[in-house]
Amino acid sequence: MTLEYTFDIDYTVWMPVPLEFPWIGYDTAMSWAADVTEDLLAGRGAPEEVRRAFAATALERALMPAPLEEPIERFWRRPDTGAPDRLVHLYALQVQGDPDPDELTELARTGLGGFVQSVTPLDRTPFTTALRVVLLLELPGGSTATVMRLIGARDGTVLMLELVDDNVAAVAFLEPEIEALFRSIRLRSA
Repeated sequence: MTLEYTFDIDYTVWMPVPLEFPWIGYDTAMSWAADVTEDLLAGRGAPEEVRRAFAATALERALMPAPLEEPIERFWRRPDTGAPDRLVHLYALQVQGDPDPDELTELARTGLGGFVQSVTPLDRTPFTTALRVVLLLELPGGSTATVMRLIGARDGTVLMLELVDDNVAAVAFLEPEIEALFRSIRLRSA
């Protein structure tokens, strides 16, 4: 059985970012970044240096590699709203059956490892089991990164929405919005 997904995205908060180019009418990341800049800054009277900086940031987000291989989606927290602009990635894993919370917590450590700081069950999701798992990673030089993974399993498929950031305050600030994005996932067995 295959599990298909869609999102009910709040486009005032999140923007899909292509994982590769060409993508839906955009031949290059540069043309995508130029259009995003034009769309988001239209009518705001932004000076040229702001427009250039915004376009450079959009281009950087479009070219940024994902923390793990083979993401299936990438979303940008819209930077024009004044909140921290960050990327989140969605990954899919095939598993046997539906993992229990302990197995799902271990899956949340996939690819990065780290120390499990907290595990919070999530209800009212389309998944059989869903968790918010926060991991701490020690980085070279002794600094720490925070990884927040919202992970859900159903019918042998695990979807994991991930934010990796070295600023724990940004992770905490964005947690409700990332959780809302995760909860907007709609599943259908095919």
